[in-house]
Amino acid sequence: MTLILLHPTSLPRREDQLSLAGDAPAPLRLARRLAAGVSGADLLDRLRTLPARSGAVALAERVDSGVPYTYDHRLREFDDHFGVERVDVDTDGVFARSLLVAYRSLLEEGLASGTRMSWARWSVLVSVLQNMIVRCAGEEADLPVAVRPPLLRWHLDPERRWRVGHHVFFVVTQCLIVALQSFATALGEDDLPAARRALRLATRLLDASSAAFVFTAEFGANQYHQAVRPTMEPPFVSAGFSGLLSPDHHYLVRLFAEVRPMLRQLPADLVADHAAFVRALGAVYESHKYVCARFGGDTGVSLRTSALPAVEVLHALKLARTKIVGRP
Repeated sequence: MTLILLHPTSLPRREDQLSLAGDAPAPLRLARRLAAGVSGADLLDRLRTLPARSGAVALAERVDSGVPYTYDHRLREFDDHFGVERVDVDTDGVFARSLLVAYRSLLEEGLASGTRMSWARWSVLVSVLQNMIVRCAGEEADLPVAVRPPLLRWHLDPERRWRVGHHVFFVVTQCLIVALQSFATALGEDDLPAARRALRLATRLLDASSAAFVFTAEFGANQYHQAVRPTMEPPFVSAGFSGLLSPDHHYLVRLFAEVRPMLRQLPADLVADHAAFVRALGAVYESHKYVCARFGGDTGVSLRTSALPAVEVLHALKLARTKIVGRP
């Protein structure tokens, strides 16, 4: 199961760059079908018709961008572990295609193995992916969630759920980068309505990230320690392997620092939306802490460090990151 993603430096920087061009017929056709309101019965069948992308673009060790980013061996190892390939140019609708593939994988896994999440939380995750796909078709619409998964089945494959959940999370994180970059662009152009739309979209995407964390970890602690965690330790990967080495997360944290001056001098009309964004970011870390605690991270050490329990590491990161994007 491979997911092809853009390097974060190649992601759109404004909302009008999301619309697919005619040189990406397959993802554009599917995005338009979804925008037209494909029924639940037909949805997965249509998504499964998306052909595989052929012809990868050469990877780069360093991609020029206003945000510091180096695709080094640690980030490459992280991608390799989770079956991610990176390309530098959005040919053939790479960004939209990654959305469609993640959406398809989420629905397939949800229907096959079920979920313990509430309908409201499932809907948050599914609807934001739908919304982003529709935007790629050049439209805006909040479609009803057409697929309701069954209750979680205990015989799910933990390694598959872990990979599918991470693929969904990676794509949502890329969407969050797009939303924040669009926010910064709009604010720099004094376009307050566009800045508000982008900031509210970023908040929705953070809510979806929280749901993705929960979906990813819907299996038992024994399954995690027997089947999942060993693959993230030597000799399978280098010592110090961690989710913090995700290229998209790596870039996002640096993007937070780039937009910090804007967030601290917001027009009064955006203050309430900014507060909602900061709360949603804190909730993402709380969801991550919940997942870690389920797998013993409230007492056991993290993959990244043997000095502190994983939950304590995440709490410190929550305080640091919400401080970066918060108001003084």
